[in-house]
This record gives sequence, structure tokens and C-alpha cells, in this order.
Amino acid sequence: MNVDKVGRIGGFGYEPKKTTAASKSETTGPVDTISISDAAKKIASEAKLQSEVKQIAKQIVSAPPEEDRTEKLKNVKERLKNGDYDNLSNEMLDKISDQIASTFLGQQ
Repeated sequence: MNVDKVGRIGGFGYEPKKTTAASKSETTGPVDTISISDAAKKIASEAKLQSEVKQIAKQIVSAPPEEDRTEKLKNVKERLKNGDYDNLSNEMLDKISDQIASTFLGQQ
């Protein structure tokens, strides 16, 4: 039996095409290199930081306000009225001053 433009059916006369593996040719010519200047690295770093700051700012703006913060403020005001903070130890004063300094210097 013959099929038009295909050939015989039944497996006779069919041979799969043999393929040869592509050989890797080794190049001995010059190799391309690229270098990025320090200024470009700095600009890229700043751009990355700016995008992270924008993302964090969006998260802060979209976050719901903390309800328990108002409760904490009420407790602190109550303790201030009662005089609980009038006689703090030197250790506690050092911790407070360190936190204030780090906040103003941007280390927190």
C-alpha cells in the first residue's frame, strides 16, 4: 500500500535522520570585559535605597493606626502624674539618653 507523498506504511523504508552533536569550538581570541565605576555603583545603591524607602513609606501610610498605642500613652501619662518617673536611676537615665541621641543622629 502506498500513501501519496509519504511512502510505504509498515515501517519499511524509514530510517530516522542521524544528528551529530554540535562540537564546541574553543576561541583563542580576545575576551570581552566590563567594569562598573564606583560612581555608577553608588547611584545604583542610592536608587535601590530610595525605592525601598518609598515601599516602606507606602506600607506605613496604608497600615491601620495602632490602637494599643493610645493605651500605652494613657499609661505613661498616668505614671507621670503619679510621679513614677521622678526619681530614675542613673542606669535608666543613661539608656534614655542613648536612645534619644541615636534617634537624633539617625542610627535607629
